[in-house]
Amino acid sequence: MDSPGTIMATELPAIAILPVPFSPEQVIIALAVLIPALVIFNFLLISEEVFESIGFGFYQAVLVTAGALIGSLINVPLIPAGEAVIAVNVGGAVIPLFVTLGMVARGLPRPQTLAAIVIVSIVAYVFATPVPGLGITMPFYIAPLAGAAAGLLLARGCHAAPGLAYAGGTMGTLLGADILNLANPAVLTALAGGKTTVLSIGGAGIFDGIFITGVLSVLLAGFAGRRLREKAGVCPQERWE
Repeated sequence: MDSPGTIMATELPAIAILPVPFSPEQVIIALAVLIPALVIFNFLLISEEVFESIGFGFYQAVLVTAGALIGSLINVPLIPAGEAVIAVNVGGAVIPLFVTLGMVARGLPRPQTLAAIVIVSIVAYVFATPVPGLGITMPFYIAPLAGAAAGLLLARGCHAAPGLAYAGGTMGTLLGADILNLANPAVLTALAGGKTTVLSIGGAGIFDGIFITGVLSVLLAGFAGRRLREKAGVCPQERWE
């Protein structure tokens, strides 16, 4: 037994400082890969919800989104034009066309759909700029704003606005920016630049102007249309969530 003046010694557990399993360089590389991957994943989730909001079922929306992703890598040659070949991109042109036709088949009003396409095509044609060696460029916000505005105007803020915005934004951009410009021989010659090249309608990768235009047009029209229904009292016969 310890004497009263003896202080008992207590052993403290040792704290082991383990080496970090990843070096700072490895962490930076991992973040450089993960952050873009998360951004792309979230954007694809949003795009899937967008297609659901314009009348497609869950599996149909997933199929359309995946088709746009895979189809962006596929260009189908259509017309030889001198040294250039005009092609159509599956993800950027064919799938938006089928989505639009599907919405019309589900009841999207045809006159308003055609009007939305015409309105956006005029706007796109005015703002599109052919750039040799690059393609046909346009400020990214023009077509989504034009598509959303056309959808809201023609649907009077009602639930058809997102569908009209998608149809106008995608088909109007394809018609006004791509097709009308490629129909001009002078533009074709300038874009080809004297070289054998493929000029793809709607083809600039999965996040090209057409894909982003469709998604943003629906989001803008859906948000603005809901605010109009809630605050301005338009479409009293329709319910909003």
